[in-house]
Amino acid sequence: ASPEVWSAIKSDLNQTDASLRDARYDAVIHLVTAADGAEKFYTTGNNAVRSETAEQARAMDKKTMAAWVGHDHHYVVDNSTGFKDKIARATAK
Repeated sequence: ASPEVWSAIKSDLNQTDASLRDARYDAVIHLVTAADGAEKFYTTGNNAVRSETAEQARAMDKKTMAAWVGHDHHYVVDNSTGFKDKIARATAK
């Protein structure tokens, strides 16, 4: 929907972006794309549905992360460790 249509829908429902975001999810755990910090593991060779370049993936990841800014329980799990440790950090949240 266009920004204008989205604004009208929210108005009709007496909602804001924040109320829709915060009421629906108890927590958001964002696993940063491998294209940002673990580039050697970002490939289209092992994922038939992945079509983005690493640059495109980073841009989409930043937009996704920005969409959740403000949620009280928004956790970002970066690529500072290997994948198993990344998953352990995510599940510890």
